[in-house]
Amino acid sequence: MTPTPPGPSRQPERIAGMFNAIARRYDFLNHLLSAGFDRRWRARGLAALHLTGRETLLDVCTGTADVALGAVANTPGAARVVGVDFAGEMLALGREKVRQRYADGRITLVRGDASHLPVADRSVDAVTVAFGIRNVQDQPAACAEMARVLRPGGRLAILEFGLPRLVGVRQAYLWYFERVLPRVGGLISKDAAAYSYLPASVGAFAPPHEFVTILRQAGFQDVNAVPLTWGIVYLYSAQTPSLR
Repeated sequence: MTPTPPGPSRQPERIAGMFNAIARRYDFLNHLLSAGFDRRWRARGLAALHLTGRETLLDVCTGTADVALGAVANTPGAARVVGVDFAGEMLALGREKVRQRYADGRITLVRGDASHLPVADRSVDAVTVAFGIRNVQDQPAACAEMARVLRPGGRLAILEFGLPRLVGVRQAYLWYFERVLPRVGGLISKDAAAYSYLPASVGAFAPPHEFVTILRQAGFQDVNAVPLTWGIVYLYSAQTPSLR
């Protein structure tokens, strides 16, 4: 496997501090800077799990709990969701949203690291990660952890940014992503470093074929990488082996 080029520091304390600093503007900027496409991408990720209404879902890097809330709002959705994140301010906002939507009985948010999930072996039916796996320092360890906590035949859906391949789209995307997005994000959030980190972290993330290999090595099977919106985002789906 070709090694991924070195990128920005992903020390957990640094990343948590950065997300804590932008927490209050995080949801607004997600919707603004993606022109609302972030909602569609999260919906595609949840749809890939084929939920029936009986599952316990683990949302890793849950942030402000958008995926967790979407999972219980869907019909059918998850029966119960556990969200894990290491940024305390993001979780505090997530808990506010959960209370406002009267979802306390079905969603539990806990502080934890994706590389050391505070969840028992084979205890959940589905796992999601939305735009968080590239921020994890040890991505193979996080993928192995997700395989550990899933029951046999459990499903995984990961959304992460990519780089479009189509000529013209790629150039326009890179111009927006590297020049416009950091300026707008920094101006509104008052944290220029956080929105400079975003394009740098995407550029350093493993390309789709490499990340598929990481998932397979972690123990997943039926691994697929599907480009969404011209390859701006990839949806990685997989499952753990069933009992025979």
